[in-house]
Amino acid sequence: MGQIGNLFQLLGLFAGFAAFGMYVYAMQTKSKSYSKMADWFMITQAACTTLASMVLVYALATGYFKMEYVAQYTDSALPFIYKISGWWAGQAGSLLFWGWLITVYALIEVIRLKNYDTKHRSAVLAVSALTATFFLILTVFVTSPFQELDFFPQDGMGMNPLLQNPGMLYHPPTLFLGFVGFTIVAGHSFGALVSREASAFWAVDTRRWLIITWIFLTIGIVLGGEWAYVELGWGGYWAWDPVENASLLPWLTSTALLHSIVIFERRGKLKIWSHMLILISFQMCLFGTFITRSGVLDSVHAFGKSSLGYFFLVFMIGTTIIFIAYLIPMAKKLSENEDKHFNFSSREGVFFLANWFFVGLTLVIVIGTMMPIISGLFLPEKITVGIPYYNKVSSPFFLLILLASGIAPLLSYSKTESGTIIKKMLPSAVIGIFAMAAMYVFGYTQPLSVILTGVTTFSFVTILIQITVNVRKSGAKVLLSNRRYYGGLIVHIGVVLMAYGIIASSFYNYQVDRVLAPGESFKFEEYTLQVADVQFKQRKNYTSAYAPVRVFKDGKKLYTLAPERRFYDKNQEAFAEVAIRSSLKGDLYLILSSYSKNENYVGIQAVYQPLIAWVWIGCIVMVLGGIYGISGRKKQNV
Repeated sequence: MGQIGNLFQLLGLFAGFAAFGMYVYAMQTKSKSYSKMADWFMITQAACTTLASMVLVYALATGYFKMEYVAQYTDSALPFIYKISGWWAGQAGSLLFWGWLITVYALIEVIRLKNYDTKHRSAVLAVSALTATFFLILTVFVTSPFQELDFFPQDGMGMNPLLQNPGMLYHPPTLFLGFVGFTIVAGHSFGALVSREASAFWAVDTRRWLIITWIFLTIGIVLGGEWAYVELGWGGYWAWDPVENASLLPWLTSTALLHSIVIFERRGKLKIWSHMLILISFQMCLFGTFITRSGVLDSVHAFGKSSLGYFFLVFMIGTTIIFIAYLIPMAKKLSENEDKHFNFSSREGVFFLANWFFVGLTLVIVIGTMMPIISGLFLPEKITVGIPYYNKVSSPFFLLILLASGIAPLLSYSKTESGTIIKKMLPSAVIGIFAMAAMYVFGYTQPLSVILTGVTTFSFVTILIQITVNVRKSGAKVLLSNRRYYGGLIVHIGVVLMAYGIIASSFYNYQVDRVLAPGESFKFEEYTLQVADVQFKQRKNYTSAYAPVRVFKDGKKLYTLAPERRFYDKNQEAFAEVAIRSSLKGDLYLILSSYSKNENYVGIQAVYQPLIAWVWIGCIVMVLGGIYGISGRKKQNV
């Protein structure tokens, strides 16, 4: 079976080389016949990669343990759905998954760009063919998921217990969908440079891809945080881990891009900058993979040390040189007649500032992430920065971004008079100050949290007032007629809702650790928690030890939670499975930290996370806003 999978990979690789070569030739000569031939090779590459993927999925589903990858990530007792998720659980499989997604996206563009200029179209698809082929080179020659053992094991080693969580089913695929989307966006940017297109046509056409990519990245990042929250058992959702940071970086640069490209479209400004942001976002996706695969940085998410990261490094350097080589000759044309002046009392001025806020935030995160490598070059010992560094350096940028998200909707694209700005901002500013005072009065006195809440409230009220005023002035139909604008405002509402959740859960979470005899209880804020004796249950591939905890409030029983520790058949360690009761007000989060049947005790760690549900709700609102913003746009553009 491994040979069949390898054969399809190899055929896909050859087809990719052919497609890339012909697209490049068509790009140079504007030859439609070569472009059409390249399409067939692109389709062949997609078909072969799909067949190779089907072979791998079949091997995973049926337990073909002679294939080393299958034996390494699954076993016969693993639930079926996790066997399938083994496709992206390991290094080789996830690279094949990534390459396959690129070919699927490329097929969409093969069909969608049928009537486009041959030069531009060929350049877009050449980027896709090159990137997909690069991934196939890795899976054919460096780390193949189809490598077979010289014996047939009776069973596999099983999947890492931390991956046996629903998060494994949706977090990696959504993140990959976001990463891969930048291949298409970068292709269009490259196509514009190759065809010497200085107008905003390509940017308008690509914006839908950009927003879809941004939506997937948003979902992937937040679902990753939610997965960490429910699985890792430390009560948090973001630890500024290098791999977590690597997923955030393209999101930050693409969010900056979403704003710069609006200025490009509407005002003919930031053309070169928009091209550069696309290049940076594309490379940031690969940078994350470099960190994950090279082992240059320690991370709980990394795949371990390998030479793969250096292949990514070479690819990143090579593609950057090619992109810059086309951008430099176009720089003069792109900057012709471009008004370099920005009025900061206009929406475009605030968008411009927001771009720098996002880029500044990206830079301080890159510096923190790469600090062990940077310090290792100059110092005898590597320096690693932790959560306090990131909280300290990122807070001012988040503050400014929140402020800009509230001010921008108040302004027009041309200059707005200062008196008008003050008049529009005054109600929001008053309510923001009132929110800060209320926090202080109710005992929430940490200065940074009070300031962040005031700014968040200011932005929230500003957006609501803006929507209300517009609806009163033009009727509710205005919400449908300008979906792009109101979609953006909905996204901003999602951001402030998420900000409330992050501020509350970061500054005001609290926890206690108690060791009790079964039947004893302890007071935890407004709750009384009564712990029962530990019980055991045998599951398909693990044994569960769980302690029922009855939760009372004012003497009335509310519910029972059962934090557990799991002992997997193929693993010596015990893995904590937390018990969570969520509400809009906050989460009660219980961890079974220890127990002993012989010594008759149960250790419980109780954590209260205020408003954390709003982090997930904010994400949903952001995604809905993004979808609303691109819905019906085709009709509008026509």
